[in-house]
Formats: sequence, C-alpha cells, structure tokens
Amino acid sequence: MAEQADVIELWHKRKQQFLKEVAPYIRYMAQSGFPAFLALIGIVCIIQYVGLIKNVPPHLPIAWIGAIVLTPFLCYSPLRTYLKEPDLIFLMPAEHRLSPYMRLSSKRSFRNSLLLFFAVLLVFWPLYRQSDGYIGLWLVVVMLLLKPINSYFAWQERLLSWNNQRMLLRLLRWLLMFVLVLAWLMNASLLVEAVLTLAVLGLLYVVYRQMRKFDFPWQRLIIEEKAMLRRLFSFFNWFIDVQSEAPAVRPRNYLAWLIRAVPYRQSATFIYLHLITFVRTEIGGICIRLLLLGGLVNYLLAANRGMDGWGVVLSYVLFGLLLSLQTGTLRKVHRYAIWKDIFPLQVQLQQQQTITIDRLLNIVLLALLFLPTFPIWQGYGAQLLTMLVFFMIYPFVRSKRLAAVLKKEEDE
Repeated sequence: MAEQADVIELWHKRKQQFLKEVAPYIRYMAQSGFPAFLALIGIVCIIQYVGLIKNVPPHLPIAWIGAIVLTPFLCYSPLRTYLKEPDLIFLMPAEHRLSPYMRLSSKRSFRNSLLLFFAVLLVFWPLYRQSDGYIGLWLVVVMLLLKPINSYFAWQERLLSWNNQRMLLRLLRWLLMFVLVLAWLMNASLLVEAVLTLAVLGLLYVVYRQMRKFDFPWQRLIIEEKAMLRRLFSFFNWFIDVQSEAPAVRPRNYLAWLIRAVPYRQSATFIYLHLITFVRTEIGGICIRLLLLGGLVNYLLAANRGMDGWGVVLSYVLFGLLLSLQTGTLRKVHRYAIWKDIFPLQVQLQQQQTITIDRLLNIVLLALLFLPTFPIWQGYGAQLLTMLVFFMIYPFVRSKRLAAVLKKEEDE
C-alpha cells in the first residue's frame, strides 16, 4: 500500500508541476484578448448554425456531416502521463508498480476526451433530430459503447513495436469507425447496424491481437508527452516568448518543392531558412490545419450567405489573422541559435529576408483561404471587395509592423 501511495503521490506532484508551469502563459494568453477573439468566432458560428437549423435544406447530407464531425472526436484518445526521458532510467525498474499511476492518467484522459466528444455531440444533436435516420437516445448508447472501445484500441496501438503498423492500424480504425457512425446516423436497419458493429469490433480485436507489442510503451508515451508539450508551448508562443523544446522536424514531401523553388544565392539565405522551417516544423502543420478549417468555414458561410455575405468576410479576416500569428513565430524559432550570426550577412539583410518570406507566406495563405469563398463572388460586390482589399493591403501593413519590431529588437 505504501508503494501505491508513493506512485499516486508522484502522479499528483507531476500534474501540479505541469499546471504551475503553464499557469503564467495562460494568464498572458487571457490578457491578449484571444478568448474574446474566440468568443466572437463562437457567436458568429452560433448565429449561422441556428439559422441552418431553422431552415435545413431538404437534401442536406446530415448523416455524412455527422460522421465527418463526430468520428475524429470518437477516435481521438490522448493519454497524458507526464512521463519524461529520465524516467527511462529512474522509473523503468519500478515498471511493475506503475499500475496506479497509469490508471490515474487513463481515467483523467478518458474523462476529458469523453466530455469533449459529448460536447460536440450535443452541438450536433439539434441538426441530427431533423434527419431521416433519427433514433433518439439509442445513438448516445452506441457512442457510449464505442468511445471506451476506441480508448482500448488506442492503447493497443501504443504497445505496437513498429511505427508503420501503428499508423496503418490507426488509419484502419478511423475508417471503420467512420463507417459505423455513418451507418448508425443513416439508420437503415437496427439489426444490420448491430451486426456491422459487432463484425467491425471483432475484426479490430483479432487484428490487434496478432501484432507484436511491448509490455509497456515507454518510448511511445514519452514521445506523445513531448509532442503535446511542444504543441502547447507553440500555441503560447503566439502571445509571449516561450523557451521550449526544439520543434519536431517532419519531411512533408508534398511541400518540399517549395524549398527547391528558392534561388541559390546569398540574397535568399534567410528566405530558404525560414521557408524550410515553415515546411518541416509544427508551424507549417498548424497553418495547414487552420487553412483547411478556415476554408471549410468560409465555404459553408459563403454557401449559406450568412449575415447577407458579411459572415464569410468576418471569417476570412479572422482566419487570416490567425494564420499570420503562426507565420510570425518563424522568426523566433532560431532566435537562440548562434550559427545564424556566423553567416556573412548584415543584420539588415537578414531582417529584410525575414520580412520578405513573412509577406510571401501571408499572401499565399490568404489567397488559398480566399478560394473557398467563391459562392459569393457574384452578386455580393461589397463583400468581395472588402476581402480583396484585406488580401492586398494586410500583408504589406504587417510587413511594416514586423520591420518596426525587428528594428526595435536590434536597438535593444
């Protein structure tokens, strides 16, 4: 019992250390006005969603929308363990006594992911009630069964020895869960859906049983913990200078051609540096996700002509500002690196190239974000003109502000 108490105390101690570490950054984030910014986006989305519920188009694919929205939250099963690399030396010998520690982590993580899933389900429910496949609370019962099962399979994936197997099985699980959610939302036949659910779960269980696994996935859990902290501190870096771990580097071959497009000459040295940083680090990943989400929101708002077309204008500007916040963090990635000062480049030239790549990235991202707004390109001249003015002016206004910031930093 004493050993269990020590392990439980260790978990609570690490949780408190984490909360104490992030508390100052949360305060800075709150003072920045970002919560008010999110509240504004939320109000706009609520207004549009209420309008959609009141006037649901007759051929709206509610089941497909529900499956697309619910499946990620159903399958997503994070696990916060607060494990660190030194634990490979100091805690691994006590691995057999860590059951209470992992139970606390599993309960907390499952509770949080379950609450998030049901919050999304609650938002979707008013739309779901108007679908032809509405089955009432039976859907909640099915989701209550599938959510812990997904958490179990997610743990089995963490135990796998090979990363390729883990990725393939995770993709298989997500695809099969999408099929199950879609089938239950369409509600063709309860018997067929029940048999399909049992068949899918049985197939996944058999497949996972055949794979080679670790007894305890130390390395995987530490990698996930570091990735979560990296994403969290990358977010806080929008609001205040955060000294966190080095960013994760990913190949992203589908964007590698952008790097090859940079000319090989001295005047493009820092353009190359920041572009390759954008493509291969989490900054680029966040921008891609924001671009996809913003494009989807812009298209839906434009298709519904929400707020007489001004809803998509507001969404375009808000997501454009979010993307520019991300590109603005590029100049901070290498701020503590000494080697950049070894380049035979004047500081003014380095700053000029930093401003150039920031402006180019914002122009490209804003252009891509503008494309999904095409449903209002005809008949909404004022709204279209407003977005085009923002697209043409904002990157250059931002460049001037960035130049002033860099000059101030140089003087200091």
